[in-house]
Amino acid sequence: MRHNILIIDDNDINRLNLKLLLKKEHEVFEAGDLAMAESVLSNQRIDLVLLDLALPPEPDNPEIGLGYLASLHQANPDLAVMVITGHDARDIADRAIASGASGFFAKPFQPEDVYDAVARAMESLTSRLREQALHHALESRMGQEILGESEPIQQLRDLIDSVAPMRSTVLIRGETGTGKELVARQLHQLSMRNHGPFVVINCAAIGSEHLELELFGHEKGAFAGADRRKLGWFERASGGTLYLDEVANLSLSVQVKLLRVLEHGELCRIGGEGTIHTDIRLLCSTQHQLNKLVTKGLFRDDLYFRIHVVEVNIPTLRDHLNDLPQLANHILHRKSLECGKQVTEFSPQALQQMAHYGWPGNVRELENIIERAVVLAKTDCIESLPHLASPYAKSNDDLLQQWVDRLPESGVHADALVAQCEAKIIERAMNINHGIKIKAGQWLGYGERAKDKMRYQCDKYQISYDNERQ
Repeated sequence: MRHNILIIDDNDINRLNLKLLLKKEHEVFEAGDLAMAESVLSNQRIDLVLLDLALPPEPDNPEIGLGYLASLHQANPDLAVMVITGHDARDIADRAIASGASGFFAKPFQPEDVYDAVARAMESLTSRLREQALHHALESRMGQEILGESEPIQQLRDLIDSVAPMRSTVLIRGETGTGKELVARQLHQLSMRNHGPFVVINCAAIGSEHLELELFGHEKGAFAGADRRKLGWFERASGGTLYLDEVANLSLSVQVKLLRVLEHGELCRIGGEGTIHTDIRLLCSTQHQLNKLVTKGLFRDDLYFRIHVVEVNIPTLRDHLNDLPQLANHILHRKSLECGKQVTEFSPQALQQMAHYGWPGNVRELENIIERAVVLAKTDCIESLPHLASPYAKSNDDLLQQWVDRLPESGVHADALVAQCEAKIIERAMNINHGIKIKAGQWLGYGERAKDKMRYQCDKYQISYDNERQ
């Protein structure tokens, strides 16, 4: 991975030599004085600073460089700084290390010594960031696990494990509340980019004009009120993962710019003229069918194909209700800790109520309902969930019986009625599985001949499908 290195030295030749030495493997920025250095540090993510202590306005006074070193370390203790000086090496070295320097070079130095030291510093940085990411993942494990032992959840985890190490763009699909952001975080944590930033943008919550500014940033004076340069999230997320939630809400103009970033890894800030390179992995999610938006001209087909490299479909809670007790107890433990209460279990009645509920809001609704129950609980056991009494709180058998009870006493045409039910079920299977015949057939339990049987069923009931999709 390329890192960002800032060389602070008032000698043009020294800066040029160091840049030529390092630019092949790293992104190198330059500053001839402290004002320029501050400008770079405020606008770029810097991983390592090579700091010459001989700086203007008093190049013979190392105290200026040492003071700046101390302020850098105080402002950002994780920033690696390597000091270069021509002064008394031993005394300056001890003071520089005490002020936070991670390395030291005395002039004159050998280029290979600098190269090797920078390589070790970058290796140490990468290792430290990985440890931090692992520590953070372990700390947040309680709220970030994809729980469940059902087949749909196991298949989801297997797919995430396979896709996460790749650079490919991923489209995450699922109903509201199924955990699309959780899946995105898992893809990031299991990737080689897990030491980099993970940035979440909810495209549905930001107006299109403001969203463009947030994504691409702007230059000073780009518009009224732009009194300073602002980096967009494509730049801030460089080296990590950018997750666009509800990507279907992007305007066509933003879609054009997004396509350029994906294809060339470059962008232009609003009001800017220069090209800026960025290195991000893009994850997108939506609950909409983008192919239908493409047909309506609301989503660019070239962008659709670019982000639809790998599709991850998250099952609804209704599709893995046998995982519900594990999920519910996990959420109960977490919500009890958050609320400072000792609510430890559900009664059999409460578990039965949850099992017979339809969960239109999926796991997010489950979390909200359990949190409400914890807040209102008077004992350590949640006895019942009366607010789940709704039309959804009926088992499949109950709903089928209600439908049968409503059949007219005068009689029905059984064959036509059964055929109508079957057609509705086939249509539902195709919708849930986004028109993919083999998946719809497997969802219906058709086994090895799922694809052929679904083609027959669709033809039988005149349900349209795409021949090119499996």
